[in-house]
Amino acid sequence: MDNHFDVIVLGTGLTESITAAALSKAGFKVAHIDPNPYYGADQASLSLDELVQWVDHCKEDNYSVTHYGEVPPHARQYSVSLAPSVIPSIGPFISSLIASGVSRYGSFKLLGRVVIYDAGILKDVPQSKDDIFQSKSMSLLEKRRVTRFLMFAAGEFENSKELHGQENSPLLDFLHSIFLLSEATARAITYALGYCYFISETTLPALHRIRAYLKGSGRYGPSSFLVGYYGGSGEIAQGFCRAAAVRGGVYILGRSITRISSVDPAEPEYTVLASDPPQFAVEVDDFPDRIHCRCLISSTTLLPGHLRTQAHLIRPSISSRGSPQPFAVARCIAIVDGPITLPSENEGSGASEASDSSLLVFPPGSLDGGSAISAVHVMTAGPGTMSAPSGKGILYISMPLTTNSVPSAEILLRPYLTAVLVLFRAEQQEQTRLICSTFYTQELASCTSSTSDSLVGLLAVPSLSPHTTQGVDEAAVVAEATFRKVVFSLNGEIKEGCEQNMFWPLLAEMEEGEGNNMQW
Repeated sequence: MDNHFDVIVLGTGLTESITAAALSKAGFKVAHIDPNPYYGADQASLSLDELVQWVDHCKEDNYSVTHYGEVPPHARQYSVSLAPSVIPSIGPFISSLIASGVSRYGSFKLLGRVVIYDAGILKDVPQSKDDIFQSKSMSLLEKRRVTRFLMFAAGEFENSKELHGQENSPLLDFLHSIFLLSEATARAITYALGYCYFISETTLPALHRIRAYLKGSGRYGPSSFLVGYYGGSGEIAQGFCRAAAVRGGVYILGRSITRISSVDPAEPEYTVLASDPPQFAVEVDDFPDRIHCRCLISSTTLLPGHLRTQAHLIRPSISSRGSPQPFAVARCIAIVDGPITLPSENEGSGASEASDSSLLVFPPGSLDGGSAISAVHVMTAGPGTMSAPSGKGILYISMPLTTNSVPSAEILLRPYLTAVLVLFRAEQQEQTRLICSTFYTQELASCTSSTSDSLVGLLAVPSLSPHTTQGVDEAAVVAEATFRKVVFSLNGEIKEGCEQNMFWPLLAEMEEGEGNNMQW
């Protein structure tokens, strides 16, 4: 194998995989390395057998993870995600998915109900004017106020009189003071339409999210979100890796990275590459030769400490300035025996069948024994997305953490798992039995980038996003910014119209019709 590349990418998370696919399609020589034997890194989609192996590996590395219950039969028919998320139907990620042609490698469906936990019951969150006027829980005056807010949020609100001076106030306060919404309605909009995690999250970023989600409603159907089959993000990351491999990308999985170093082009072994000298060398376990590159991209989790401070950290431009930034995410994966579909609360609404892919939101302070600080998201997945065999389901529970001084993921999330199982049993009038569960905490590793000491060509990307609805868009934004940094580093300038400088170069001519093939 030729051991000299334009770019080496470390980690096969969603951001790294999008970047590798774009660089390969643009004609750069790319090597993509991951010490894990699977694609997706911290966002991987695993069978239950692989999940148990992952738990054992985490315990060996002293990570906080606990597993309860026996692995059920047909474990390979399950596909569970380590970092579940939904896909906004309008945004940078869906644009990359289609423009790259990777959409043809996967299948997708609409997210079903979005519901909020309120006083011990589940309430549907209105996503359109029709939903509002069909609601039986709001007065006519409240319906008019909500409609006025949705019209405001769907428009160009940046210079509006309503927003003036309120940009950095909490969204809850903004909804109360400007639109006079009730507490229950304001909480539903804040946590299940703007998808805020914390009470103090500011108004402007939340309004940007709400506008994007409102515009996305109707593109593929009534929901603003899609969900991927076979575990979601990890399967999609593998699709981008496949696209990179088709364009010549070289993949090395399941081999430990033993050393990463910057190199001196004047060394004798590099003099033959005087016109194209490498900047970095990567040593991989059981590989006889070092692998060299001119530009190195790595997830923050794989960079050794001495290089983290010298890397240029690519940050997402989608941000929540003024809002708390999560330090980690507490997660639970629960496998259940029994139905996990929630019937529509509006009889005769026209829904032909209930979906087993839903999103439940617990606002802060809504559950006794739960968090008073963070909202908690519960995603469901089942046979409808080929994630579990018939009659079985998967519950994903996640809570962002703003500090590491917190109890274990099990202590934090066990009350929510218990509450959800009780709700399903009450709704279905059937016994929903817990088969097994896994609790773990994913730290959001970061770099402190020093612009004065950063190494040219060394780029770090966030390992994952804590946001259920915004995470994939953040990945796409960071991937494009990383792509452009690499192009500038390798070519010295960015020329408009040059194929190598285009994020998805001339796709319509290269692969006609590839991007229009969404599988449903």
